[in-house]
Amino acid sequence: MTQNTLTTHVQTALKALEALLEQLSGDEIPLDASAPKNIADRSPTEALQSDLKDRFVLHAADQGTVVALDPDWVPLFSEAMFGEEMDPDAEGALDLMQEISSQGFGTVQSTLSEEGLTLPGIQFGTAAPGQAPPSLDGGGDWLVPFTAQRDEGELDGFALLPDGDEEAAGAAEAAPSSQQASQQAPQQASQQASQQASAGGAQSAGASGNDPSSSAEGSDSVEVSPAAFSELGQEEISGGGESGNFGLLADVDLEVRVELGRRELPLADVLKLTTGSVVELEKLVGEPLSVYANGRLIAEGEAVVIDEQFGVRITNLASEGRREKAFF
Repeated sequence: MTQNTLTTHVQTALKALEALLEQLSGDEIPLDASAPKNIADRSPTEALQSDLKDRFVLHAADQGTVVALDPDWVPLFSEAMFGEEMDPDAEGALDLMQEISSQGFGTVQSTLSEEGLTLPGIQFGTAAPGQAPPSLDGGGDWLVPFTAQRDEGELDGFALLPDGDEEAAGAAEAAPSSQQASQQAPQQASQQASQQASAGGAQSAGASGNDPSSSAEGSDSVEVSPAAFSELGQEEISGGGESGNFGLLADVDLEVRVELGRRELPLADVLKLTTGSVVELEKLVGEPLSVYANGRLIAEGEAVVIDEQFGVRITNLASEGRREKAFF
């Protein structure tokens, strides 16, 4: 595979991943990749192997594919998937990265298949920062660094990809045999059906003492005709389209929750809590409070007092896409 061909495929894959991230988060997150570097004739450098120790690594050793991500990708993915940021050291971070790798590769595989490039199925393993990363010996032939642009700063990562020529050749060799098998299958099925019908007729004739009428009944064929459906006609939508249908949900009750702050405590500290204990929250005084609807972040606000009750004054709304998720 040439560098120009790989660059084209990488850009197509990045566009597909951008669309996936925007669908999950409701925000546009631009992705960019540097020109692929051919490292097939060079052994992996110690610096590259050492760099893996500080990253989340998604690896498929049998396919020669490795994706290494900065730990700060975890809050981005968790906010997109769950509506809240997760610490890279949290217990569920590895499961999150495994889920993202499955969704991301599925999206890339489907998109590139439309461009005429068939990717083999890949099951990614995951390694957290500090864990032993997979060895790069015999790994990918191309190094592709990439970045994601966010208001908080730039996130980086890199991918090691196989050349792809061997896989393409294997797929080309498999295609004729697959086509031949698909052509032979109906013929074999027809022969088996014919043999079964003949055997059934012979058994029926023997049981009836070679009665001609009985033999004819045993060999009767069943008429098969294709299914026919009437046309549905032109679809008519009443009620004003989306706005009318959405109005049907206007009286549905939603649970709105305001979060003052959070704090993770080990079980031992929780068991020590007694009347008068003070739990220090992570939020600072003056930070906006998070407002959730059905467990999804829809706004931020500040605490106010109305008569003798607490209230929240909305100061910032979440993106329209994220607020819409709260209704479904």
